[in-house]
Amino acid sequence: MRLSEYAVGRDNNFTLLRFAAAMTVLFAHSVAVLGLPPEREFFFKRLGFSLGEMGLDMLFVTSGFLVTASLVVRQDLIAYLWARILRVYPGLLVMLVLTVFVLAPALTTLPYGDYYASPLTWEYFRKCATLLGGIRYSLPGVFETVPLKGEFNGSLWTMPVEVRMYLYLAAIYVALAVVPALRLKAMRVVLPLSAAALIAIVLSARLTGGAYNGANIRVFMFLYGSSLFVWRDRIPVAPRLLVGLLAALVLASFDKTLFFVVYAACLAPLVLHLVYVPGGRIRAFNDWGDYSYGVYIYAFPVQQTLAFLFPAMTLAAMMASSAVVSVAIAIVSWKLIEERALGMKGDFAEATSRVFNLGLAKIAAVVR
Repeated sequence: MRLSEYAVGRDNNFTLLRFAAAMTVLFAHSVAVLGLPPEREFFFKRLGFSLGEMGLDMLFVTSGFLVTASLVVRQDLIAYLWARILRVYPGLLVMLVLTVFVLAPALTTLPYGDYYASPLTWEYFRKCATLLGGIRYSLPGVFETVPLKGEFNGSLWTMPVEVRMYLYLAAIYVALAVVPALRLKAMRVVLPLSAAALIAIVLSARLTGGAYNGANIRVFMFLYGSSLFVWRDRIPVAPRLLVGLLAALVLASFDKTLFFVVYAACLAPLVLHLVYVPGGRIRAFNDWGDYSYGVYIYAFPVQQTLAFLFPAMTLAAMMASSAVVSVAIAIVSWKLIEERALGMKGDFAEATSRVFNLGLAKIAAVVR
């Protein structure tokens, strides 16, 4: 069967896989927030990069696939933008209010007045709330005695990257509006070529032992997921291919460089096989809710707070306690904020379209 035959409806494992990926990031960060060497993590010691990086890549692959599907299937730029805005910003803004103006003041070494009067406090909130032009990592007087000194919510570094990819995808879609009949065909060329250019940059640095920008591999994974969607009618999906992809990764794991090359090639199709091939009772996870975003944006400050309050905490205790607290908060965030915000995307898109069409009608009347 082809991927296009699977990629219909909502009967899949996207919600479960994204939740698992967010949890892997949490578990990987548990090592860092306790100041333990990266080698304590099996994957880093064996493969040269962490379980958390793999989790991030999984999130970007699924995001690229789903976001591109949202734009291409709907063919409605306004609906696409509102869906993206309401998925990211309501939960993010509530998290920032709670952590910057409730949690951080309780932990800062500064007097309350000085904390709220500091330009750094408001710059942190503004940058992280907009996600445009990067974020800020530190709040005044907060987490100055923990191993990751001053880092308040390090997980947010990927959020501007994600938002930029939403905008770039929209820009590509608009740019190709001059030839709407050829839009999909053009995207089938532009997206894979962009992905290939990025992975060439990453592999060049990796194979020569040089440093590379971690954002590049995330953008590559997003574009890889996007490319698989626009080529979904040509992509085979089968249980034997799932086994083959897993086998390729295992066989390549004896060499870090070889593994990275195989990993870059195989992760995105592997993720989509895991999304669509396993079925049965695990699909019931879809009925519980999408907690991955809440886990991702809350886990880091939760872990830093635990490291601050309990400096002698073990790795196992950090993993378990931060997972329980973060998932509990994520459930509340989904039920009270995220799910309700997403439920309004149709209304916002319709209202915006009406205003936009009214504006065009007035401009046309003036021109006439």
